[in-house]
Amino acid sequence: MNEFRESYETMQHALLELVDTVNAHHRGGVDFGTGHRLHPAEIHTIATIGDEPQITVTQLAERLSVSKPTISERIGKLMKKGLVEKGIKPYDAKAVTLLLTKTGWTAYTHHEAHHDKMFDVFVSQYGEKSEIMAQKLSQALHEMQNLAELFDCHND
Repeated sequence: MNEFRESYETMQHALLELVDTVNAHHRGGVDFGTGHRLHPAEIHTIATIGDEPQITVTQLAERLSVSKPTISERIGKLMKKGLVEKGIKPYDAKAVTLLLTKTGWTAYTHHEAHHDKMFDVFVSQYGEKSEIMAQKLSQALHEMQNLAELFDCHND
């Protein structure tokens, strides 16, 4: 059992190092070609709007698993930066939609290119084992997410 405990603690340490590395890369935000430093939540909000033009605030909050007040605050910041604008659905004047501005589309395309580069690095690292490795990592991360949710339930 001691060896397993050591393996478990090694896994926890590796996970924390990964989180720290990702956070360090995003500290202060990243400029995706717009002159604005965007944090992960902001660029992923832009990505979701770009993927789903005419999305509503409610739909966006659901897609990103955040509250409407949180997404409204984030949209306000992105509007001030000139990356997002509000519109009206042609068939429902009451429904406010979200659209990317020209600058927002620049951030979107640079972000997509960033993900393409990450994919290329992954494939160059794992070669013909890339697909299997992606499946294994995805499964492990989902299992860790499930464990994290169980841990939260036990903290009540």
